[in-house]
Amino acid sequence: MEECRAAARQIAGMSVSVKKLFLLSLLLLPLPAAAYERIASLNLCLDQILLNWVAPEKIASVTWLSANEHYRSAPLPEQVHLNRGRAEELLRLQPDLILVGQFGAQRAARRLRDLGLNVVAIPDAYSLEQLRDQLGALENTLGQLQPLQKQKQQLDKLLAAPMPPAQASALILSANNITYGDGMLEHQLLERAGFRNLAAKQGVKQLGRVSLEEVIAAQPDLLVFYGGEKDFAVAHLAARHPALKNYIDSGRTYTLPAELGFCPALVAADVLQQLTDKRKSFVEAR
Repeated sequence: MEECRAAARQIAGMSVSVKKLFLLSLLLLPLPAAAYERIASLNLCLDQILLNWVAPEKIASVTWLSANEHYRSAPLPEQVHLNRGRAEELLRLQPDLILVGQFGAQRAARRLRDLGLNVVAIPDAYSLEQLRDQLGALENTLGQLQPLQKQKQQLDKLLAAPMPPAQASALILSANNITYGDGMLEHQLLERAGFRNLAAKQGVKQLGRVSLEEVIAAQPDLLVFYGGEKDFAVAHLAARHPALKNYIDSGRTYTLPAELGFCPALVAADVLQQLTDKRKSFVEAR
């Protein structure tokens, strides 16, 4: 209350011209999520941000992709309209905030802006640096939502710590024997957690392939699985090679959540913390 009185006294002491400029600047500031009553999204990741972090009654529309259980990580409210990225759909809904990604649905976004709707572009994130920018843009747009603040503060704390020395090795194994090397967010997470990514050490840039025999020959301390059960059955892999079963039985595995691939803002901070804890457990066991 005292802060409000102080602000009122400050405004009262301004000249008329300065007061007008001050009030105009307030109008230009983004409204917090609590001020928006109908929020829509034209991007799969931003769909998940809304479904996980914003009150259900405030969500007017998300993309049709979020009806797929493979992508959806939170309940889909009954009243939410599933859009296919067309301006006409959202125009009928009259949302007071429309979130769009950096690249997709740009034609619809331009059309909606031209029609006077409030469209905000949120940058995509393919690295830890871009992820921090994305979380900052979400905070500026949606306000200080508790789940958003938790992820942002946790990530900032982990990244502010000195880079730990690589005290253990790891290798990512995904569906179709895909592995992740240098230039990928997954690689950054391993390095930041104190692991040597053996794929990157072997010269893999971004994505590569690795046979099960090569995985066994590399002898990583940690075998990192990637993908949901429908796409990547760990039990099936274990049956194909007994050495993999030993990894699973001894707890020398970690499974990256599927959300990391299409909306890392939801899980990257938690993944980094869990991988860091995993590396510490290996060091302590030696």
